[in-house]
Amino acid sequence: MKTSVTDSGLLRKTIIISYTADEVRTRRAQVLRQLASEVRMDGFRPGKTSVAMLEKRYGAGATAATEERLGDEAFNAALKEHNLRPIGPVASDAVNRDNGALSFTVSVDVKPTVTIPSAKEFVLEDAPVDIPEQEVTDALTGLAKRAGTMSPLADGETVIEDDSITVSGSVSVDGTEVRKLHDFNHLVGGYPFFGKPPAEVVELLQGKKAGDALSFTANLPQSFTPAENAGKEATIAVTIVAANRLRAAPLDDEFAKKMGAESIEALKTMFKARLIGNKEGQKRASQIESLTTQLLEKVQIDLPEKLLAQTIADAEVEAVRRAEAQKQDADKAKADAAAEATKGLRRFIILDALASSLEVTVDNDDLNDQIRMAAYHTGRKPEEVAKQLKESGRINQVVMEIREAKSLETLLDKVLAKEAAAAG
Repeated sequence: MKTSVTDSGLLRKTIIISYTADEVRTRRAQVLRQLASEVRMDGFRPGKTSVAMLEKRYGAGATAATEERLGDEAFNAALKEHNLRPIGPVASDAVNRDNGALSFTVSVDVKPTVTIPSAKEFVLEDAPVDIPEQEVTDALTGLAKRAGTMSPLADGETVIEDDSITVSGSVSVDGTEVRKLHDFNHLVGGYPFFGKPPAEVVELLQGKKAGDALSFTANLPQSFTPAENAGKEATIAVTIVAANRLRAAPLDDEFAKKMGAESIEALKTMFKARLIGNKEGQKRASQIESLTTQLLEKVQIDLPEKLLAQTIADAEVEAVRRAEAQKQDADKAKADAAAEATKGLRRFIILDALASSLEVTVDNDDLNDQIRMAAYHTGRKPEEVAKQLKESGRINQVVMEIREAKSLETLLDKVLAKEAAAAG
């Protein structure tokens, strides 16, 4: 076997693989012998089928299988020998058969050489996380409110934001009643009230209590029924039948025990730790984002021309299809898709090189953790998520995303360790 590699464009290689007639005959004989041990034919014991009979019945298949195996073996050997890292599809340019000899010509894009900057070349913010006591107090107050109970307004209390009111009355358009309201519930300030913005509803209800009447005009929302009145100006006249307020639970030791802590001070400590954990997670996510941006800015590479052209073409077709379906500017969508496709390919190649340089791998535990996380967030069983990924063919995509994430986490740890060492 002989292989030769030549350049056929920017980051594209043409590989010519040649086998002598003797090499082809030897490999084809091996394929036939393998068939003889596997195939059962009438009149012959297993493994004793005559070569002549196999030749007659399976000769064409043996030839095809021989050529396929020789091609695959030589291609992989050529990649290893010439230290090539293919990316994208392999094009079969030619297959030549000459008096038993065999040669293949294939072409493939290859990944560029990528130099990953050292950890000391990155600069990241790493200020300690600080949680003010007021933030802990606000979090506990919110928890107490959510755990509170709803009760009617007391004497002297009037409607304020976040109160729940029940009203009865009518909605009229051009002096004609179009809808009667009976025990209609509304959360004050939570969302529009028959088209009236929340802030204006809070102001409108200021000083009101159960039994009071009010009237106002507003443009009815598009979701209003009957639908023929949606969007029209209307007069809404209602009486407040009831008004209730969510009253927070008292922040005491009894409340803390209900929340799983021994005392209110222990609950504060628990909440502070939780808030610190959340902020640490947010800080790390921000650091990963900054690290990725710096990495992509620092690394300059060429992109394989043929693969880039095909990637852009595929993205443009899909973008134009969506734009036309949504009656948007197809030319702009096409240009945006081309830019994003270029950016995406560049990002993939750089992060792939980062993963290789850090020797990052993805195992079954990594994949299963990701599947369990996806199942938790979507309210499904892990088995269902795994089945969907397998059937959709997205397993490899998920593995790639896990590998990229692990690579950035590993690089971040190296950068932070360097900064800590420099500061110490």
